[in-house]
Amino acid sequence: MSEAPKNIVTDEDIYANNYHYFYNSLLILSEDSEAQCQVMGFYNVAWEIRDDMLNSGYTVLNTSPLQLSDDQKNCIRRLLERVADIPKSIFNVLNSKDAQLRAMNDPAWVPLREEAKQVISILTAETDRVNAILDIEHS
Repeated sequence: MSEAPKNIVTDEDIYANNYHYFYNSLLILSEDSEAQCQVMGFYNVAWEIRDDMLNSGYTVLNTSPLQLSDDQKNCIRRLLERVADIPKSIFNVLNSKDAQLRAMNDPAWVPLREEAKQVISILTAETDRVNAILDIEHS
């Protein structure tokens, strides 16, 4: 089978890019509140993390018919469902550093951070495969 020319975008390229954005969202979700706030610039942190996770996660699930196992897809789905269930009160805060930190220190985030770490672990082989496709080196 011949390779596609380098200037043609393939379904695999689309999937790899979608996966890359999802994986970055997972990494941010797995961080502590201070790191999350810093990465997001202390601006609408809870809403941005939730929105990024849901958008990128469902995009990956909808573009990965052969890449992810059913177990991996189910783990991602469960995490996304839990992220979607974050209480709305967490998002309704002022855009000040203190208010953003308080929102991200809400106990609702604790199990999500741990679950994100588990999903990252479950996706290690797929992350390595995608990084190779995108020619990205991760340490």
